[in-house]
Amino acid sequence: MGEETTWGSVHVLGRTYGTEGDLELIWTGSGVEFEMNCSELGVVLEAGNSVYMPWISLVLDGYFLAHIPVQEGVNKYMLLRNMDPSVKHTVRIVRDFQASVDDPGCFLKLKKIIYEGEIRKAEPKKYRFEFIGDSITSGEGALGAHEEMDWISPYFSAVKNYAVMTADTLGADYRIISQSGWGVTIGWDNNPASRIPLIYDSVNAKRGVKDYNHSSWEPDAVIINLGTNDGGAFDNPAFTDPVTGESFKYKKLEDGSYDPEDLANIQKGICDFMMHIREVHPNAHILWVYGMLGAVLMDTVIAAVSQFWLAADTNAGYLQLPDTQGEAFGSRFHPGEPSHKAASEKIAERLKDVLKIK
Repeated sequence: MGEETTWGSVHVLGRTYGTEGDLELIWTGSGVEFEMNCSELGVVLEAGNSVYMPWISLVLDGYFLAHIPVQEGVNKYMLLRNMDPSVKHTVRIVRDFQASVDDPGCFLKLKKIIYEGEIRKAEPKKYRFEFIGDSITSGEGALGAHEEMDWISPYFSAVKNYAVMTADTLGADYRIISQSGWGVTIGWDNNPASRIPLIYDSVNAKRGVKDYNHSSWEPDAVIINLGTNDGGAFDNPAFTDPVTGESFKYKKLEDGSYDPEDLANIQKGICDFMMHIREVHPNAHILWVYGMLGAVLMDTVIAAVSQFWLAADTNAGYLQLPDTQGEAFGSRFHPGEPSHKAASEKIAERLKDVLKIK
């Protein structure tokens, strides 16, 4: 039985620490992809689940084959047996649950791949896409029945997810930076610590940490799907910092309209984040997408993208995505697979045009 522990025979998906020793799978969709001619295939994983249990998905030849809970401790999982080793297959093994920013006890490490036969890297993809977002981009609710409302990890999917669908459609490598409930300027609950820019420069999703070398993986396009939670904050109670006692709240005026000062803050936050992305990725097309769960901030987002055009460059754009309706919902009132598919088709169409993909 062969073993892969140095990762030279696989393509690593997602941000992680080096390729020596255990491969820590931190972000949504992080994992490994490779070709194989094997009769058997398994993995050894180490995991913690103090609150949320990590899950992985197995994709075989582009088909979503299995969604598997990872038990605490070090365990071996045999994924495939009695395969015909003369037949070539493409395998992807990925973390489904998002980065555990506030639950350090939830972690997932790939310790080794075990196999009978041969595994090898596939041909490198031609394009690279980085996706940044909230629960939608984390694939929350993409699995599970409509009526399911528990906030638990089985309902997250890195496979039935518009980001991965878009990358697969265009033959691109991908990375996903996302966190449920977070916004570009404030979280759904008015918590200012729940801002994606705070973790964007971190390898393992720590607030305020800047240890990720962006130049190590240059994307052709950065797709940002944020604003849903910033908009939702207007309809939620104020957040009070338990340490300082300071309160934060996006406000509505007496006539029900949004406070212009708060909208101006969101516009500035969007433009500032785009400017930072341009700083670390000088050649990438920046595409801000929005609308899968309503578009109450559409005018503000468009104004921010226009502001970026004037302040920086025009290698950027805005794309309105189809709103989720009816049977397109998954669990937790979040987009289901049909909604993710519709969004991915729109994004792929735009990227094909912008990047001249045939």
